[in-house]
Amino acid sequence: MSAEGERCVVCGAARAEDAEEAMVRCNVRRFRDERFAVWRCAQCRSIHARDAVDLEHYYGGYPVFDAELDWKLRVVYGAMLGRLREAGLGPEHELLDYGCGKGLLLSFLREQGQEHVSGYDRFAEGYDDPQVLGRSYDFIVTQDLIEHVADPHTELKLFDSLLRPGGLISIGTPDADALDLQKPEDFVHALHLPYHRHILAMPALIAAGEKLGWRVVRQYRTMYNNTLVPTMNPRFVLHYVRCHDDVFDLVAEDIRIDSWKLWSPMTLFYAFFGYFFDRHTDIQVIFQKPASPGVQAAAREAS
Repeated sequence: MSAEGERCVVCGAARAEDAEEAMVRCNVRRFRDERFAVWRCAQCRSIHARDAVDLEHYYGGYPVFDAELDWKLRVVYGAMLGRLREAGLGPEHELLDYGCGKGLLLSFLREQGQEHVSGYDRFAEGYDDPQVLGRSYDFIVTQDLIEHVADPHTELKLFDSLLRPGGLISIGTPDADALDLQKPEDFVHALHLPYHRHILAMPALIAAGEKLGWRVVRQYRTMYNNTLVPTMNPRFVLHYVRCHDDVFDLVAEDIRIDSWKLWSPMTLFYAFFGYFFDRHTDIQVIFQKPASPGVQAAAREAS
């Protein structure tokens, strides 16, 4: 076992000898036959990949880098934008999408009048310029990113340094508490090995933000893509991929109806009512950084 898997990087607890663990297959078609070990911290409930891997290798040809801004993404991005505006995002704010992939959310935000938007993703060509990290922002969006990094606390400190006083940050990520390691195949897409390195439980994420002096503005126990628009909900998407070869690649590919499994009542049921049957495997927390540096310093001292 590598040193990476001996201690929880979220709360610092040592891995217990009887720690809950599982072997999980990769849910990307290219690496489907590979399996990876994970374990759960008994103290904070976070889930960790046990062994180090060459992520540059696995990110080669990553499926979502082939996605396009189509009507489906516009529907779910509209839901995301609604949440951000409810939290306080205005058209005058400078926003950074950290972990932006191809920049599809940025394109959508510009369509909706958010002119001051930037993106950074070290694995995405065109968005890997570190000069973007030399500026400060009113709002940071980091969706499905914190679970991919080697040290979540280091990443959160980086976000804090990029965020102006009083600024807001939205963090979307799987919720470790919702993932049953006794049924790894049932949660293979939320576990998303080997790309997900450390999956935090919601209380652990909130505690990490509060340690930096941030306060919770909004919290959601369902992902922004859980909408009432037919087929635009995670429960239907899960049903759809399972009707084919059950890999993550399908979300970025053209819609297929060549599986006999799709011709079942459950397809229509989840298409229209899947919103009400979300499994709550993903969460979103929006924090606000204190306007006063003194408040933040006091919070850090107290923690």
